Amino acid sequence: MKRVLPSNLVGLLRGEVEDKLSSLLSGQCDDYDDSYRLKKKTKTAKSRDGDDGYNGGFVKISNSLQANVSHDLAEKVSKALLENKTLGAAMKLVFGKSCDNGDDNDSTAANNALDKKMVTESSSSSYYDGFVVERESLKLLATTPGSPPQLPHADDHCTSCLVGIVHLKDNQLQTRIAQYNPNKDYPTGITSTCDSCHVEEQLPDEDYKRGVHLTTQKWYCGNCQQPQQQSSSLSSTPYDFERKLTHAFGELLQDPNICNAYAGNTPKANDGILALPTLLHCGPGNPSTSTSHRIVFFFTLRPTYKHTKRLTSQIKELHRYNSDIQIHAPCVLYNMVQRTLRVYGDAGYGNLEYYSNNFIIGGDGRVNNSVDGAEMNRWKVELERAKAKIERQEKQIARLMGRDGKEVEKEDDNEEKVTSSE
Repeated sequence: MKRVLPSNLVGLLRGEVEDKLSSLLSGQCDDYDDSYRLKKKTKTAKSRDGDDGYNGGFVKISNSLQANVSHDLAEKVSKALLENKTLGAAMKLVFGKSCDNGDDNDSTAANNALDKKMVTESSSSSYYDGFVVERESLKLLATTPGSPPQLPHADDHCTSCLVGIVHLKDNQLQTRIAQYNPNKDYPTGITSTCDSCHVEEQLPDEDYKRGVHLTTQKWYCGNCQQPQQQSSSLSSTPYDFERKLTHAFGELLQDPNICNAYAGNTPKANDGILALPTLLHCGPGNPSTSTSHRIVFFFTLRPTYKHTKRLTSQIKELHRYNSDIQIHAPCVLYNMVQRTLRVYGDAGYGNLEYYSNNFIIGGDGRVNNSVDGAEMNRWKVELERAKAKIERQEKQIARLMGRDGKEVEKEDDNEEKVTSSE
């Protein structure tokens, strides 16, 4: 995708991230709690760009550094993205009716921006009503020289939104992608009741994109004539989210090099990609021979619908980009294990936990004496972070009480940190 933003905004985004990097590299930032913040504090309340009262700031994520876009610049960028006809046509192509009735140039651009293989158009109607730019998702990413590639992953297990990346410098490494299969049954994790046979089952991704779970539109499962659907005793079909997830993303367990292609040609500044969140991809890293950071701008677009039957807050949550839902090999493996334990447990095999402890975890107790060892390790890390934060707060309280006579600024415990994924 060419010329995603007005050139002046690309320059401003690049200038903003380079200023932050300059502060970091010149030693003006503290390094703590997986983040970098300037040592010099402002004398105002919490800044509007989400940096908690500090000028500038990076968060360590995956193989990169991440920063928020400043408030005023985010306003301008959001407006420009909303006015981009190619993005608008691509959103309508995915979440609404086909673009047959729209401008031919816009439709062609949308197909070029969003690979035709990645879109399965539906002849069904949709109450799609446009899109919004998720302000909290606007991020600046900087990958330092010597950084390895990311783990191959998808940003979501179903088509909740569209994600975009814009290069802020010429001739940077492209994002690596895998071949996309639009015919996979991507699990939505949302159940819906058929308006014909009244059977409840997991909503297919194709209907999820149309927003039938949010609107007053009728939904039909398409299986009403099957014998098992006509049984009066059957009110639902097996949910089985884990099986669908494993089937859709199982290749992540087999091939760590699955992202073996590059998205487009060697990019120029302001070139970008627009992708479905189910596309397997990974940031390419940055070779140790590089003399500068690889810097990109990340954004997400969320569909909106009319004739909704849910609260606005619920609609946002169901289609909002969430970095915690990334699908990678450990996630697939975890779901496989959980499904196996559940299936065997339902069949009456109560001793499966013994075998799982010995063969999955290792049996020596060094990791954890349960199948949730990875989760326990995550909790331990979070506990250590909490302890460090409490220690800092105790020092701040001491200063506030006048024990050392120093001024202190309050820290906002409610700050929401949204991380991005390339």
